[in-house]
Amino acid sequence: MAAENLPAGADLRHTRRNVLLKGADIDSCVGSTIALDCGTGPVVFAVHRPARPCAWMDVTIGPGAQRALRGPGGARCTPLSDGVITLGPARFRVVAGPDDAGP
Repeated sequence: MAAENLPAGADLRHTRRNVLLKGADIDSCVGSTIALDCGTGPVVFAVHRPARPCAWMDVTIGPGAQRALRGPGGARCTPLSDGVITLGPARFRVVAGPDDAGP
């Protein structure tokens, strides 16, 4: 999920997302393959579908959070490689777009 899409004042720890990115539009990457590199080598992910926010967002972030995050709520991904992701700066890149898929 892109941290910029959170409502103002939201505590990032309450988003129920495993990875929060700053400066990366993960929502536009559905259908793509991406890589995150925290300095120990890239971890590759398939970006499958949008992550729909649940009603719990209204409890943990505040009233209206679920509605505000419809659309820019992040994406469901599957890791395609082993590796380590750590808190802090990481390099984000799109490895292959949705139109780059083979037959």
